[in-house]
Amino acid sequence: MRTGRGPATGARVPAWAERAVTVFAVAIWVSTLLRWGYLSQLLAQWPLVLAFGAVIAVGEYFRFTLEEGREIAPMSLAAAIGFTLTSFCGDIDIRVIPAAPILVVTGVAMVLGSLPHLARGRRVGVAEIASRFIGVAFTATLFRVVPFLEDGSLVRAEHIWATDRPLLAVVMTVVSAVGLMGFLGMSALASAARRRRDLGQSLVDEVRSGAGLSLALSTTGALVALAERPLGVIALPLFLVPLVLTQFALRQFAAIRATDAQTVRVLSRLTEVAGFTRPGHSDRVAALCNDVGHELGLSDRELRSLEYAALLHDVGQIALTAPIPGGATLMAAPADQRQIAADGAAIVRKTGVPGDVAEAVELQASPYRLVHEQGQAVPLVSRIVKVVNAYDDLVGGSIAPGRREAAVERIQLGLGYEHDPRVVAALERVLARQSTLDGPALREP
Repeated sequence: MRTGRGPATGARVPAWAERAVTVFAVAIWVSTLLRWGYLSQLLAQWPLVLAFGAVIAVGEYFRFTLEEGREIAPMSLAAAIGFTLTSFCGDIDIRVIPAAPILVVTGVAMVLGSLPHLARGRRVGVAEIASRFIGVAFTATLFRVVPFLEDGSLVRAEHIWATDRPLLAVVMTVVSAVGLMGFLGMSALASAARRRRDLGQSLVDEVRSGAGLSLALSTTGALVALAERPLGVIALPLFLVPLVLTQFALRQFAAIRATDAQTVRVLSRLTEVAGFTRPGHSDRVAALCNDVGHELGLSDRELRSLEYAALLHDVGQIALTAPIPGGATLMAAPADQRQIAADGAAIVRKTGVPGDVAEAVELQASPYRLVHEQGQAVPLVSRIVKVVNAYDDLVGGSIAPGRREAAVERIQLGLGYEHDPRVVAALERVLARQSTLDGPALREP
């Protein structure tokens, strides 16, 4: 976990950029549809089209959600990439078929796979589907359109390396990997717009979380395309089986993550139920910590640790013999604050959540001067929780400007000694935006 100053926050991506990704994907599909003359060539090979279209649609139907609401459909994406890279299916030569009709079929299959979810009223990540389609379009353009060689595109010049299949495999893998980088870029743009984040940090998170899977997808797509020549359509299900098993493992991982989140939520309620803290305190601290963490450019992994630490920061109070008035640890003596933090960390370590969460809870009572003067490794997550918890202890959920301003002034008294100046500055920016969204200033009752 980072202990230094952290990255500077860049410009936030506007909300309309998420819609722009979808519009871009639709524009690509419509432009390919207008080239309808090529569709007859592809429809002449209807068994191949039906096989790839069916697998893409099934893959879209069985997509699932990972952390931060990110939807993925690895089987659909791998099949679509394999479709764009296929030059021969058995004895059938489809090198003359350009990218346009292949993208038309891919887009239709993706939409068809989403229709059952829409019919049941489930959420469909339109921007995520658009990002996948754009990634496939990049791959198809590189392999079937761009004239890299004197003979034309890579698919038309395949005869050059027909006797060197390993070289062709490398070329296909590289092309699909570059196309998938386009997919990750579009996903990062949509995610940054949806969550109002910095594009650079969002791209880093996308690459960090999706690079391994993207490599597997690019390799699988190339294998499917290469195996189509000797095996025919049967190569499609044969080489997608390992990806199906990988998808099952990812689903299990997502379920475990969801269980961890539920455990943390339930545990955070203990202090409220027992009367040690005010109702909604941990939720308010977690929500505001998330905003401050975004402001400071934390990664998705750090934001998850921050959320867990914020929810569990007061759990050590259940070891107290008598409650602190209002549950406000800000009013407790420094020694009591450290003891509450230590007891909370001991409880958190038994829950099975990542160890950095327990460390953040344990060090939340550490004053900033230990970092500034003595170089002690106090995680940035701990420093954020310390500032935001102090703010909520003073405000108590009120949105009255007078109480907010008084709370910030009180926190500023310990600036550089008790509280991290960067965190306090980020909190002030977040509160300023919230005040703007709240509308006209509210009067104190």
